[in-house]
Amino acid sequence: MVELPMAREMDPLASSAAASRKRIKRGRPEYKDEGIVLRSYKLGESDKILRVFTRENGKRSAVARGVRKTSSRFGARVEPLTHTMLFLHRGRSMDTVKQVEILTSFEELREDLRLFVSASEMVELIDSITTEDEPNPRLFDLALLGLRLLKERPAKAGFTLAFFEFKVMGAEGFELMVGGCACCGGELEKEGSFSLRLGGLICAACKSGRSMDTGKLVRIDTKSVELMLWMASHGLGEWPEELKERTSQEMELLMGNVLEHWMEREFRSHRVARSVSDVQGYEY
Repeated sequence: MVELPMAREMDPLASSAAASRKRIKRGRPEYKDEGIVLRSYKLGESDKILRVFTRENGKRSAVARGVRKTSSRFGARVEPLTHTMLFLHRGRSMDTVKQVEILTSFEELREDLRLFVSASEMVELIDSITTEDEPNPRLFDLALLGLRLLKERPAKAGFTLAFFEFKVMGAEGFELMVGGCACCGGELEKEGSFSLRLGGLICAACKSGRSMDTGKLVRIDTKSVELMLWMASHGLGEWPEELKERTSQEMELLMGNVLEHWMEREFRSHRVARSVSDVQGYEY
């Protein structure tokens, strides 16, 4: 089984800061919700703090007591990536996990290194763009679908990840401009360049004239331009009729660059992905 890098000792200062956050409490203290475990932190000798993205309550932090004991019934049920039904108790500073039922274990994603890296990128993105206590059912459905597609199409993990990132950015208000030039709005050529600053494809005239500051440009070939147009008009669960490995790899690399530019930070999982690519011979 792949070692999970997401679980680590929690900084006491970070723990204190998390405990001091003010959150609005609604309804009864006991509640249940469907959730995806994004990551976990060791707490004390036998507990964990879970960061969970739930369908009805948004992102939540909760203590799972005793789960690191070998005798614990819940240990395997709260691994990162697991799709669960959680029964929780609202606390003053943090919730407590009372019971957990596995809906989908996604064990396959944790046991294969390439799949694990792609799944880790998905949940790191979700963790980065969500805030505590803000429900986002549409984003929850996208996250769950993304993990399911990785499980169902393990040989196409790279494109599944790129398509997922494309759709998440669109859902969060950063829809990439691929139907026309992001600079002048004119028609695009078969081959093009992608402007990370403008968030879209630009035509040859704007590339050469640079009437607007386009920032860093990434050259992409005809097949990738066509694929981006297809992605913009199809849902995440759909699949292109023809997808060459080179095009899939180019799209994965492009979307990783776009995402880090959009978020203004480097993703930890992207560094891991590049390391995996070097070891296993993937192009990244």
